[in-house]
Amino acid sequence: MTEQDHKQTYAKMKNNGIPLADKVDTVTNVFKIIADPTRARILLALAETSLSVNEIVAILGMSQSSISHQLRVLKDNRLVSGTRIGKQIHYQLTDRHIVQIFNQMIDHIDEE
Repeated sequence: MTEQDHKQTYAKMKNNGIPLADKVDTVTNVFKIIADPTRARILLALAETSLSVNEIVAILGMSQSSISHQLRVLKDNRLVSGTRIGKQIHYQLTDRHIVQIFNQMIDHIDEE
């Protein structure tokens, strides 16, 4: 970046603010949600296949109430959705973006 480019970019931000600043609260909230180890494990499990609460309980070795609570947080924040299959609800990721975030962070951690 040249000094002139820098001055133009600085002037633009000084006058108009940081690009996408209106999204910062939403973005940081999503990071807070996925920062919880249990929720991260649930998301990674759901990246493989849709799962019922009982299946997630068996995989993570946690109580049903704990898993249900975490799924509610994930669902309220549109990271997972549920589909009724018979008597059970199977949860799945709403999209693959969250997996891309995890993969990018893993790539970042693995860089030396």
